Amino acid sequence: MANTSSSSNIRAHIDVQLFHYIVKIGIGTFKTKPPYKEYYLDIDTGSSLIWIQCDGCTKCFKQTPNPFPKEKSSSFHPILRENKHVLYQCKYEDGDNTNGILARETFYLRSNTATPMFGCGLDNEMQYGDYKSNKIAGMIGLGWDDISFVKQLGLKSKGKFSYCLPVVSSGKTPSTFLRFGDDIAHKKNSKSTPLYRREKKSPYYVQLLGISINKTRLNISPEVFAFKNDRRSGCVIDSGTHYSRIVKHAFDILKLELEKYFSRFKGLKKIKGNLGLEICYQRSKPDGFNNLPDITFHLQGSDADFVMKAEAAFEVVGRFIPIRLREYFCLAIIRDNVESIIGAYQQTNHMIIHDTKNKKLVFYPEDCSKKS
Repeated sequence: MANTSSSSNIRAHIDVQLFHYIVKIGIGTFKTKPPYKEYYLDIDTGSSLIWIQCDGCTKCFKQTPNPFPKEKSSSFHPILRENKHVLYQCKYEDGDNTNGILARETFYLRSNTATPMFGCGLDNEMQYGDYKSNKIAGMIGLGWDDISFVKQLGLKSKGKFSYCLPVVSSGKTPSTFLRFGDDIAHKKNSKSTPLYRREKKSPYYVQLLGISINKTRLNISPEVFAFKNDRRSGCVIDSGTHYSRIVKHAFDILKLELEKYFSRFKGLKKIKGNLGLEICYQRSKPDGFNNLPDITFHLQGSDADFVMKAEAAFEVVGRFIPIRLREYFCLAIIRDNVESIIGAYQQTNHMIIHDTKNKKLVFYPEDCSKKS
């Protein structure tokens, strides 16, 4: 397990790169002031490995600053077994992958330090490199496994971490943090639902029971979302997935009911958007998020309703057709043939607390553009 310093405020500043929520962490020990180099890591609750692209990589993605100079850090210690490097391989659901060696290194989180085991990526294929001026250098895995950052913090994290994801389109500079342990605050209006682990995998599962449009609950059986070993199903809450995904049968009902809902409004025209989203309408006049409904995911527990305001349920986009600016909106949820996922876009403007020790997810509405 990692060693940590004594301060209780274990936190890292959250930032955004396109669809990715990232944290800035100091890594390594160098003869400089400050004595570490700062890198941005992608926050991923759906996996457990912590890794960073290292200098000397044979297959590298573009990033700024340059890959981590492991040989120049006095605190970098590769993990050896019979005098040979211990290798790792990690492949993600979207096909991205990283391979390299395992090591220990000093990580700085504000006034705290930790020395977790992490992956030093030497053969990496990640979509980050497709972005112009990419600043993501790796990933901080926060899943169920013992190698996740929350688990490696040991007693200091108390098995808990929290985050508050700001709306990307707000244009405001985030002033929110990924927090651990005693640095996490609870509010009286918080709700909770049980967290589950399935088949010893990293992701956190919750039990989704139904969906509502505004206050109207849709006729969807909870069995549609139930976990089935042969066909997987179930519902994951994942910061590393952008748009939420809903299993096909439930999505078809949601689509039908939304079409009925929007049929009552004048000036709307069904179109095919260019965001990879299925339910889109063009407006005759721009109206932003006005007149768009809330979407609620009903989770297991007493009043454990996860309410997504329009800003978290829809994308609103302007485009020129051909020279006039026309606005269209899309439901920011995708159909899926395998399982449902509550993605990062839908988690915005909520305080999300993973309590792995007590196996529960705590959440409440919060303005994540403010310090939280």
